[in-house]
Amino acid sequence: MRQRLTFGLGVASAVMAAAGVLAPQAVAQELAPGISCEQFSCRNDTDDTYRVESVVTCSDGAGQIPVVTYARPQATTKVFAGCPHVTVPGKLQHHPPVPNPDGPGFIYPPPTMGPPEVEITYPVLIDHRSAEVDNNPPQRPTGSAG
Repeated sequence: MRQRLTFGLGVASAVMAAAGVLAPQAVAQELAPGISCEQFSCRNDTDDTYRVESVVTCSDGAGQIPVVTYARPQATTKVFAGCPHVTVPGKLQHHPPVPNPDGPGFIYPPPTMGPPEVEITYPVLIDHRSAEVDNNPPQRPTGSAG
C-alpha cells in the first residue's frame, strides 16, 4: 500500500511540474527604461508621465482597437480598452401552421427574419507597442457642464 501511495504522489508531482513548465507565463514587457506593461496594466517606475500606445484585439471578430494610456509617475496604471458591439442579422424564424379560416386544413405562413441581434465584444489580447515621455497629457473632463 505504501508503494502505491509513493508512486501516486510521484506521478502527481511530475504532472504538476510538467503543467507548470508548459503553462504560459505572464511576462512584463519593458517598453522604455522603467516602463513595463503586462496584460491590462502598465508600471511606471520613473518620475515622468509616459504615453503608452497599445493595440487591443476584441472578441467575436470585432477587430483591433488602438488604445492610448497615460502611465503616471511611480504608479501602476490600468489600461482601459472598450470594444465595440457587433450587430448580426436576425435568424430565420419559422411559424407554426394556423387553421384555415376559409375551410378545412391549415395555412403555413412563410418564415420571416427575426430582428438583428447585438453581441457584446470584449478585449481578449493586448499588444503594447511603444512608450514615450509625455508630461503634458490631455486634461480629463471634469463632468460639470458649464
